[in-house]
Amino acid sequence: MSVKIIAHRGANRKAPQNTLPAFRQAIAEGADGFETDVHLTRDGVPVICHNYTIDKTSDGVGEISSFTLAELKRFDFGAYFSEEFRGTPLPTLDEFLELVAPTDAEIINIELKCPKKRMFELVSKTVQSIRRFGVLDRVIISSFSPAILKMVKDIEPRCKTGFLHPTQNPSVCRAVFVEPYTILKSTGADYAHPASITVTKLSVWLEHKMGRKVNVWTVNDEPTIRYLLACGVDGIITDRPDTTRAAVERALGKKREAAAEPV
Repeated sequence: MSVKIIAHRGANRKAPQNTLPAFRQAIAEGADGFETDVHLTRDGVPVICHNYTIDKTSDGVGEISSFTLAELKRFDFGAYFSEEFRGTPLPTLDEFLELVAPTDAEIINIELKCPKKRMFELVSKTVQSIRRFGVLDRVIISSFSPAILKMVKDIEPRCKTGFLHPTQNPSVCRAVFVEPYTILKSTGADYAHPASITVTKLSVWLEHKMGRKVNVWTVNDEPTIRYLLACGVDGIITDRPDTTRAAVERALGKKREAAAEPV
């Protein structure tokens, strides 16, 4: 399958997002890759969580950056999802990489959230972990922040990067086309990571012409999946890796059948 299925925060419809159970589920479902998010604790440990705070995904309240790792490990990051996952801890970046590094996953997409401070520490420690687990060739560090993407390339030029855009629903042509292309060029990003609502055949063609691949976020419905396949995207970031793979296989099967029909 040429289009890669990338599990968004793991298989987060079947297990609590950005936890080891969610990534194990994505592995079981044969995802081609993973997408996750990294923040720094107060004592400088990269941990996996989408939001800046733990309010929505744990039994605690507060910003990740205000807690030490030991303090964060005391919170429950599974019970909000279901009783089955009660007691699930927040994983560190190293624990995540230890799980996924031995798999056949082709893409390990690590999104770095732009911190209020300690940006260099966040980037450098993330890169150190990536090197330590020997997954540099499979990692994409993505961000909405051009400054983070430039810093990644300064610290480790071999690391692939992806620019996430737009930061809000685009309402003018500049937001859809001009600004992302300018940032992609200035940061030296290897991937464009657009929201699905901005993707067209032309935008994908232009990215490919510039030598960049296109991974689209976050897509779960079959009509959009079929549209993106027609546009020629390289990867689909999804909450549902199993049903997205099935939808892709159905679409490609119909395409093969149509090609085989006699004229």
